[in-house]
Amino acid sequence: MESMRGTQETATLPASVIIPVGVRFDDPNVLCRDLQRVLAKLVSAYEVIFIDDANGPQTRKRLRETAALFPEVRLLRMQRRMGEAATLAVGTSAARGEILITLDPYQHVAIDELPRLMAPLKEGVDLVCAWREPRQEKGLSRLASDLFNAVARWVTKTEVHDLNCRVRVMRREVVRDIPMYGDLHRFLPIFAARRGYRWCEVKVPQIAGKSEMGAFLPSSYVGRVLDLLTLAFLTRFVKRPLHFFGLIGMASLASGAFLSAYLSYVKLIQGEGIGHRPLLLLAVLLIVIGVQIASIGLLGELMIFTHARDLKDYVIKETLE
Repeated sequence: MESMRGTQETATLPASVIIPVGVRFDDPNVLCRDLQRVLAKLVSAYEVIFIDDANGPQTRKRLRETAALFPEVRLLRMQRRMGEAATLAVGTSAARGEILITLDPYQHVAIDELPRLMAPLKEGVDLVCAWREPRQEKGLSRLASDLFNAVARWVTKTEVHDLNCRVRVMRREVVRDIPMYGDLHRFLPIFAARRGYRWCEVKVPQIAGKSEMGAFLPSSYVGRVLDLLTLAFLTRFVKRPLHFFGLIGMASLASGAFLSAYLSYVKLIQGEGIGHRPLLLLAVLLIVIGVQIASIGLLGELMIFTHARDLKDYVIKETLE
């Protein structure tokens, strides 16, 4: 990562606005002017951090021009394209604000909604997520989004409705201990809730004409399915892998044992040959695979036991001495 303006400052500001810049983004000058107009009424000082995800020279030039016009702007540029989770992690690490505001560079939610999103913080809420309602997407894209959020609610027992919205307001400690890689930034409210942070969603209208990038690409739906599988494992089985792999292994082992019992009946009771039956190979294969998968879970349990002291999914809110 190359820093185009110093990132080592230790001074604390009331707020930091973090904007990862990818392939598609709105005019950064307009965005900064809107932030000046809105945030000036909410906080005494703030900074705006643009993280350039190794875009081309034209993007770099536009961001430099914005930084020259707005003194509150800081620019960070990635050495190579790393994706939104990495740029958000870099932005939150470099931020100096007590309150962190993450925005989508291609605005789905108007900057004028920030006062409503920041208001719950005064009531002790740690994380506020924008819930775009009503949505602009229709048809298959909307159905896929609703299904994605519904499955996430079912898997995690957390009432989330718009995990794909990047507009969030949070206290900086929320992201301090939560790892963000791949596409796990989508699930920030779920991981925050599991650590005991107070969070909520605020309904805000989606800007007309704005839709999700890649919403009609088959790869986006495959990615969402894989994200949900990752979420299910991280929220339910990361500290008890034997429950996950053991369940699969026992199912395979039980299927193989059932087929073996059936073939034994055919051989011993009915007197028929079974050596030529493909079912025999399948039964043996299921038993072997079941034992192997269960063994993976057992090895995972041994690793978790060895490193249990370093695995913490809780946060100490306050210490009185």
